Amino acid sequence: MATKVLYKDFLNNKRVYNLTQGSWRRLLNSLLKDLGYTHQPYLNEFQNGKKEYDGNPIFNAYIPEINRAIRIIQVSPKEEGADISAWIDDIELNGKSKRKTTKELVLDIKLSKKAKYTATELIKAWIQKQLDASSIDNLLEAK
Repeated sequence: MATKVLYKDFLNNKRVYNLTQGSWRRLLNSLLKDLGYTHQPYLNEFQNGKKEYDGNPIFNAYIPEINRAIRIIQVSPKEEGADISAWIDDIELNGKSKRKTTKELVLDIKLSKKAKYTATELIKAWIQKQLDASSIDNLLEAK
């Protein structure tokens, strides 16, 4: 059975790109709602005053209540390689009075129904602080 690709024209159609971003935002809002957590973007998606539509990142969010970040890089469904990969980075964010280090979950994804399900599971575990490098590998291998 063929993999169902979601928003496959997102890199060529700004409307579809914005719909894709909205779907990631709604997903995170729904996962954070019951916990009472908030999120805000931490990366600038503008270059020379114009919005970038390259998918890197298509979505990013910092969750202050748990001092964690999420960055989603969405690539063309025609790209070679796995439908989803993930890793954890240490990043520096500007705080109110100083820079602070935070952990960032990075998802590199060719968006299909199956990959979005896996991404959702990874994000849930990340929010619940039950995800590290080895559990990422275990979760990806199980899917």
